[in-house]
Formats: sequence, structure tokens, C-alpha cells
Amino acid sequence: MKNSLFLLLLMIMPINAEAYIYGGSNLGYSGYPSHDCDKPIKPSKPYSFNSQWEIDSYNSEVENYNSQLQEYISCIEEYTDNANNDIKRIKEKAQEAIDEANY
Repeated sequence: MKNSLFLLLLMIMPINAEAYIYGGSNLGYSGYPSHDCDKPIKPSKPYSFNSQWEIDSYNSEVENYNSQLQEYISCIEEYTDNANNDIKRIKEKAQEAIDEANY
């Protein structure tokens, strides 16, 4: 039974245990955290514009939203990159444990 479990673990783990994972990490002491990225609120388009000031004001809100949206997307990309690094680190440690048990 023990040998079967060990062989199963060996088959599902990656072969290369010597790889070093570069990049950030999200791992913390209290479990895996959620992202802390602030999603921007899309400005509401008025039914009609009655002045140039209203048009300029709305355009300014849209530009601000687009800028905040790019920051949000970058934040989410960094979070997911870090999460993928953490997955690789965990798999690497599991493979190291399997390799150690084989010796």
C-alpha cells in the first residue's frame, strides 16, 4: 500500500527537482491570501450632454478610469504570476521529498 502511494506520487510530480523558482510570492502565515487590487468603478455615461464642460468632465472621468483599470490589470497579473510561482515552489518541495525518500 505504501509503495503504491509512493509510486502514484512519483508519477504525478514533475521530474526536475533542481529548478529554482524566481519571482514574488503570495504565501503568508495565515493561508493563501486573496488579492488586494482595487477594481475601479466605471463612470456612468450621462443620457445627454448639455455643455462642453459636461463633455470634458466625462472625458476626464473616462481617462481616469482607464488609467485605474490598467493599474488594476497590472496588479491582478502580478498576483497571478506570484501564485504560479508559489505552485512551482510547492511542487518543487514535494518532488524533493519524494527524491529524498527514494534514497
